[in-house]
Amino acid sequence: MGWTEYEPIAERYHVPIVVTGFEPLDLLEGILMAIRQLEAGRAVVENQYARAVKREGNRAAQETVFRVFDVGERTWRGIGTIPASGYHLRPEFARFDAEARFDVGDIHTKEHPACIAGQILQGTKTPLDCTAYGVLCSPQKPLGGAYGQRRGRLFGLPRRRAWSGRTHAFPLYDLTRSLREAIK
Repeated sequence: MGWTEYEPIAERYHVPIVVTGFEPLDLLEGILMAIRQLEAGRAVVENQYARAVKREGNRAAQETVFRVFDVGERTWRGIGTIPASGYHLRPEFARFDAEARFDVGDIHTKEHPACIAGQILQGTKTPLDCTAYGVLCSPQKPLGGAYGQRRGRLFGLPRRRAWSGRTHAFPLYDLTRSLREAIK
């Protein structure tokens, strides 16, 4: 899709946004780019993943997506229903619609009562607030979507709550300080 859709978010909320690849060096360089923006007081969209992503995206792929799908509301695990946040097959492709064919529309996931993944994804809580992390919740036995996938928000966090002798799941301050020292 490119990154033009993120530009109004960076401008409106004055937050740096960096498009990155998924390899460790891509992620590290993306973090560095975001830190440099923060330290300079800038908030724009930058592209670390230039070898694969263009500002305008892949036009041929976009045309195919919009030929096959309509944008509509979608219910997201841990968050709820968001208007215009998902894709639905257009009527001419209805014979391929697994939601209709297998009648899965009324399936609802139930999160563990200790799971705050939805609140973390919505930004109302931070990983520091999670009492289940590393105790009831792990990559092998995730309680919620934020930790259960390789790309989930919590997946890369240390696997032991006692990391660095802290009682919190993720000592963000210590990590930020370490990164700042590393880039000086």
